[in-house]
Parts: sequence; structure tokens; C-alpha cells
Amino acid sequence: MHLHQVFGHSGPLAGDSRRPRYCSQCGTRLAGQVLARFERLRCDGCGHVHYLNPAPGVTMLVKSPVGEILVGRRKATVRYGGKWCLPGGYIEYEESFIDTAHREVREETGLEVRIDGIVNVVSNHLDDSHHTLVIVLLGEILTGSPEPGDDMEALMWIDRQAHAGIDYAFDADQRIVEGYFAGNLQLLPIDARIEQDEPMRPGAGSIVGHG
Repeated sequence: MHLHQVFGHSGPLAGDSRRPRYCSQCGTRLAGQVLARFERLRCDGCGHVHYLNPAPGVTMLVKSPVGEILVGRRKATVRYGGKWCLPGGYIEYEESFIDTAHREVREETGLEVRIDGIVNVVSNHLDDSHHTLVIVLLGEILTGSPEPGDDMEALMWIDRQAHAGIDYAFDADQRIVEGYFAGNLQLLPIDARIEQDEPMRPGAGSIVGHG
């Protein structure tokens, strides 16, 4: 199976739906000006150039002791509700991507995990209003019992056979899980010093069985 790193569902002018109307620096109404390859907005008042960048995020393959992968069903009230995905989310400004992985897994599954490394980086052109750059991580449970939280309404451990029947919210997640079960993912180590600095959630319990 080939490695997939770009997933596209948006149009060639998707950025038009995300451009600001007024300068964030001085409040002047913005006018478009072609700079290099892309059309960016330069403020006529202060000269500030407004760049349009994808949102950075992480997603995580949490594996069980027997090699299953944890997926969650998204709540009906969020985008792609009722479909399944890997735990993950956007990186906050104050966080490292490792911090984000721990926080998102904790919020969405109730688990504390050990991150083993990076297995992929993907571009998700989800639609005309959402473009994300996602770091894909692999890890294992340290402590906790799987409980859905945040955007998740249910959690499920899947093996290779169950994966084939999952209705995934994101093409990238489906391809990543396929790569994991096919044994095609290579592991890029992360800085172990950063991982060791991640604080444990107070009161986290022991690992429980899965089904």
C-alpha cells in the first residue's frame, strides 16, 4: 500500500472563503495584491501582509496490548457527526505538538498515553473552509479507562477486520489505520526528554481491559 499524505476535498479557490476583510493590525479595509504565487492581502494603511495558513493539528493511533486501535464516534452536534475518527485536535499556541497529543487523547478518551513516535504528516483539504496540517503519532496506554469525552460520544477498539466496516469522518484517518494494520508505517522517534516532562493527570488509574 502506498503512503498517502495529501487529502483533498476543497476547490482551487478555497482560500477566498477564509480571507479577512479588515487589517488585524490597523483596521483598514483590505485589498488583494498578487504576491509570489498566491493572492495575499496587503493593507493599504500599514502595509501589513495577511498570510493564509493551514491550521496545525495532531492525531494519534492509540494501540492496545494486542495491537488494536482506538477510534471514537463523533457527537451529532459537531462536524462529521456520527462518523468515526482517531483522537486528535488543533495545536494551541502555548503547546508543543506532543503536549497537544496528550491533552486531546486525555479529553476525548480519558487515557494517559506514552507517545512512541511520528508515523506520518498529512495535508487535509477537508473543504473550502478547512485546511489542516496534521502530525500523526503512535502510542500506547499508560493509565486510565477509555471513556468518551469532548467531541466523542463512543469509543471502540478495532482490529484489521473491524476497520474495514468503519464509516470514517476523514480519509486521512482511514488511510492511516490501513497503513498501521498493513505494517507499512515507519516510526520517527520523538524527543524522549519532552515526553518525560509531560505531567500525568492526577488520579489516573490503572489500565483496564478492552473489548
